[in-house]
Amino acid sequence: MYSFIFLIVSLINSLDQCFGSSPSLPPGKPSSGDILFSAPLIHRSSPESPFYDPDYTRAKHIQDGVITSVARSRYFSQLSALAKDYVAAPLSGWNLLMKYTLGTPAVTSYGIFDTGSSFTWIQCRPCVHCYKQGNYTVFNPQNSSTYRQVQCTDQEYCSMAPGHTCGSNNSEDPDFPFCVYHTSYRDKSSRGVVSTETLTLSAENTSRTMDNMVFGCGHDNHDVSHSPGIVGVGNQSASLVRQLTVSHFSHYVFANGTHIRGVAHFGPGAFTSDVGMTTPLLPNGYGVYYLNLTGISVDGSEVNLPAGIFEKSKDENGTDVGFIIDSGASYTMLRGEAFDILVSVIMDVMSEYTPESTEHFELCYRDISDAPEVVFHFNGLDYMLCDANLWIRHSGLYCLAMIRLKESEGKVSILGFHQQRNVHIGYDLENNLLSLVYSGACPDDAVDFLEG
Repeated sequence: MYSFIFLIVSLINSLDQCFGSSPSLPPGKPSSGDILFSAPLIHRSSPESPFYDPDYTRAKHIQDGVITSVARSRYFSQLSALAKDYVAAPLSGWNLLMKYTLGTPAVTSYGIFDTGSSFTWIQCRPCVHCYKQGNYTVFNPQNSSTYRQVQCTDQEYCSMAPGHTCGSNNSEDPDFPFCVYHTSYRDKSSRGVVSTETLTLSAENTSRTMDNMVFGCGHDNHDVSHSPGIVGVGNQSASLVRQLTVSHFSHYVFANGTHIRGVAHFGPGAFTSDVGMTTPLLPNGYGVYYLNLTGISVDGSEVNLPAGIFEKSKDENGTDVGFIIDSGASYTMLRGEAFDILVSVIMDVMSEYTPESTEHFELCYRDISDAPEVVFHFNGLDYMLCDANLWIRHSGLYCLAMIRLKESEGKVSILGFHQQRNVHIGYDLENNLLSLVYSGACPDDAVDFLEG
């Protein structure tokens, strides 16, 4: 097998012969008319997905989602330490793909839509190691006239990439002139050259093309789940959102039974600032989206939770504490003390029904027609969880779609993907606000939605 540097040098020579060299250029800025543009979001289990597998059962999907949710809570609880080692949030149970085109001529590509990370990367030829990614081919930069590698002299772009090395820091070849990135996950890793390319987003009769999108062209990739690359929409300079030079974006996923589709919007029109529908995004150095969850109520009565259990802080061991909204975690994770109290209150309200449990969920019932209303109270925003978002069908039961976060697993609670379905979730990065707005009334037919 060829070395990583040897393959990249071969690629550079091929590109030079085809297109010549070109200096790095700043990312393209939108015109004043760019009010809103969109990109489709596709669920991995949808027949429209290039990763659709009819043998990937719902039970397996739930299992993977539970594993990933726990792993992401553990990751975010250790973020201050892991970020130094360029470890990214685990994504083995990934849910959403964003579809876009890359290069000139444009080719279709996909990436996991991840609010928990900011760097975007894809697999690229030539490969030191690549894996099969659904039913579409690995991107070949030699076929694009607009692809460029970022030189080590361009520290602005190099510094966007995780684990970037240049010059004397590159142990394989100190004279290698291009910036190399490396990012690792619990179950995957990617290494390649920091690059720029033309990227286009198109959906809902809108289109936006950005020149010189900074991303990772991964030539040495390992992933047991054979996922695509990442589209990072966290709040750091490398993020797709920041590179698009917009400060507002949103995502919405409609789930009715097994029919799941979605869209991401970018631009000022993507966010609603209506009173009572926004809550502050809390500042942090990692680009993730912390919220101030001040309490939980059940049927209008506030649950007696330990004071400050979701407050953003660090404990005596330096472990991160808080509450974030995350597209990568499938289910809401609550710290054990809060989870136990919430479950106890729900059981008291539903005392006429016999509680059961499954392998993955601790509180289940055969009938939830009299289930209570659960509201998450954020600073300035009360978010009622509809039955479709609060419960999930599993093993013939209706189960509370939340998971206990054990003390050993971390202290960062998460509002997960299941609790975000059928909701317009808007991010205002200029004013540090988040909005949660249902597209309509809570669905009346819980059974229909709970099958999804």
